Amino acid sequence: MTNGTQLNKSLSVGHIVATVGLIVGGFAFIYDLRESVAIQAFQLETVEDRLERVVQRTDDQFGEIMDHLIRLEEKLDSMIIED
Repeated sequence: MTNGTQLNKSLSVGHIVATVGLIVGGFAFIYDLRESVAIQAFQLETVEDRLERVVQRTDDQFGEIMDHLIRLEEKLDSMIIED
């Protein structure tokens, strides 16, 4: 008497092909994932470099603006003193 399920302990070709396909698919997925992470890391470094250049340029421009303001202030002071 059986309990309604029949278990077959033999290994079929379809099972082997499916298992190999899953393993190959898993490795392909992991490889693609690693490649994607490497690309994202490179893009992040590029964005960080670009941001550093923007910050440096902004700091330089701020310094130039402050120099212009100081010169204007000196000119205004000299105009006020002359009067």
